Amino acid sequence: MAVFNRGDMYAAIGTMMFSAGSNLAPGGELIMDKSIKDKINRASLRFDKLFGQIIQDTCGDMGLYGLIFHGQMGIFQAGYKPRELDMNLFKFSMSKVSEKAKKNWFEIYNMDISSIGNGNGEIDLMMPVLEMLPDNVRIWEARKDF
Repeated sequence: MAVFNRGDMYAAIGTMMFSAGSNLAPGGELIMDKSIKDKINRASLRFDKLFGQIIQDTCGDMGLYGLIFHGQMGIFQAGYKPRELDMNLFKFSMSKVSEKAKKNWFEIYNMDISSIGNGNGEIDLMMPVLEMLPDNVRIWEARKDF
C-alpha cells in the first residue's frame, strides 16, 4: 500500500509526480493552474513548456496519455483541463503509476496529492484508488499548522 506523508515533498528523494491535464495553450505550453505551476516550477523551470511538447508529440491537445516522465519529474493525468477531476481517467493513470512502480520497485515515486484536481478532488473518492498503489509510492500532503 502507498505511504501517506505530510510535509515538503521537495525535500524527499525520488521522482516527483504531479497531476495535470492535456489542455495546451496556442504556444504549446501545458495549461495549468497558476498555484500548481508555481509549485512545479520550484523543481523544474519551464515544466509547462517541456511537458506541453511531450503531450503534443504523444497525444495532442486534449488527448489521453495517463502517465509521462522526463528525468526525475512526471505527470499523471487526472482530467483533460485544469481544475477538472475525471475519476475514470484518474483510475487509468493510477494503474499506470502502479505498473511503473511495481516494475521499478527499487525507486521512490513522490506524488503531490494537492495537485489532483487542483486540490478540489474528493479525497474520499480517490482514497481506494490511492491505497492500491505499491509501497514505493509516497503520497504527499503539504504540512499544515496544527
